[in-house]
Amino acid sequence: MSVAYELKQKGAALIDRLQQLERERVDIQELMRALERVILSYEPDFHASLQPGSGRGDRPRKAKPSSSEVKAAMNGINKRQAVLEVLREVGEPISVTDCATKFASKLGIPSEPQNLSDIEHRLSAVLTQLSTAGRVRQSGQFGGRKVLWEVAA
Repeated sequence: MSVAYELKQKGAALIDRLQQLERERVDIQELMRALERVILSYEPDFHASLQPGSGRGDRPRKAKPSSSEVKAAMNGINKRQAVLEVLREVGEPISVTDCATKFASKLGIPSEPQNLSDIEHRLSAVLTQLSTAGRVRQSGQFGGRKVLWEVAA
């Protein structure tokens, strides 16, 4: 394997980790808000100060527009054809994460963790459809769990 390929795989693993951390952060913020609501029921003059940025709710509201941004960008395109183009351009087996990153840059969608997660989810279904149709195939795994995809010959 080439150095560039291994670096791409490491980059994909880092993106996966960032997405996992983002999901954990959002979950923890939701738990903190729930905790603050319970505290407020016992102490009405309690100031929500347990978490950074509490009370503003910036992050949860930001997550929804990114999802609609991805939906809007992907609405008018042939996803199967676009995925096949990405796989052909790369020329070697890639993960869904790599595919999502390339797909996002192709559509001009910001490569934020929430956007990439949404794109990955959508492309995973497309890759499964293409696999069933015999257009793509799984080409092994890296890291013990990430499936690599390539165009079927």
